[in-house]
Amino acid sequence: MMLAVLIYKDMTETICNKDRDIRANFSCPLTSDVSKMVDIFSVNSVTTRNKMTRNAILGITALIICNIVVPTQTTVLEQDTMIEVLLLKVAELEKNQQECSSYQSKMLQELSYLKDKLQQSERRISELETIVYKTRSYEYTEHLDVTMEKEPAYKPTNKTGTRFIKEKNIRRTPELKGMHLQKSGILKRQGRGIANKQIGFSATIVKGVVQVIQNEIIHFDTVLHNEGNGFNKQTGVFTCPLSGTYFFTISLLTHPGSPAYVHLIVNGQIKANSFAYGITYSDQGSISTIVRCEAGQNVWISLFGGTQIYGEYYTSFSGFFLWGDATGSR
Repeated sequence: MMLAVLIYKDMTETICNKDRDIRANFSCPLTSDVSKMVDIFSVNSVTTRNKMTRNAILGITALIICNIVVPTQTTVLEQDTMIEVLLLKVAELEKNQQECSSYQSKMLQELSYLKDKLQQSERRISELETIVYKTRSYEYTEHLDVTMEKEPAYKPTNKTGTRFIKEKNIRRTPELKGMHLQKSGILKRQGRGIANKQIGFSATIVKGVVQVIQNEIIHFDTVLHNEGNGFNKQTGVFTCPLSGTYFFTISLLTHPGSPAYVHLIVNGQIKANSFAYGITYSDQGSISTIVRCEAGQNVWISLFGGTQIYGEYYTSFSGFFLWGDATGSR
């Protein structure tokens, strides 16, 4: 477009010079406008389509006035009429350009408004998720407290609210029921020589999602370590070979939307609790504690309330002997 205007300018000046004698009373008033057009293109080479169209019309108008496009017999009045029509078109284009600019500005404002509303909605959703999480956690804890008060399986024993599970109310597998009969045999086989050995175990769940029944002992399908053979894979129970102090740790990954209240139980007594609950994503719960145990006592973990937990090595149960006297076994 810029090149065309330059050509038009040169042609306009040339033809106007040649026709100076013929058109003594006529000049090229838009030649200066064409020069301005060239300056505009030089300063700002990036223009909108409407501006380019307007400049094109001005260039054509200059050609009409200089008798390049219009036949020589065209009168000045006809040329003026054509110029007026073209100028009206220019005015119309300028009006359309202003309307487009106004529309674009309005659309940008609306987009900015919608963006703000979207951000507000996302913040509100996050706040509501937090409220729901806290509410469900509170309700679940309240439900647990009420259930522990009502059920004979739980009873308070001191001011701290520690509760115990009666062994007769714990759902036991046949293997667990026979554990009392087996413990004497375990101790006899191992004898005092075990005092000089390391005692420890680590078990995990490898398969995917596992459904756990309320107050059931959690079973682990894979035993990673079992020094001293105190852990029973079939029952999920660890039997303490020696009297002394033990360290136990539990790690558990819940299924999204499935709360888990996990207990570490020693011989029917809750020693530690942990709670995990994720609304949208999984949540990790864990327990680490040191417990004094007598030889032959059973240690296991269970969940209050049925829930789903993840395997794939995310859920595990481990423990080991710290110190004690093997001769104290009875």
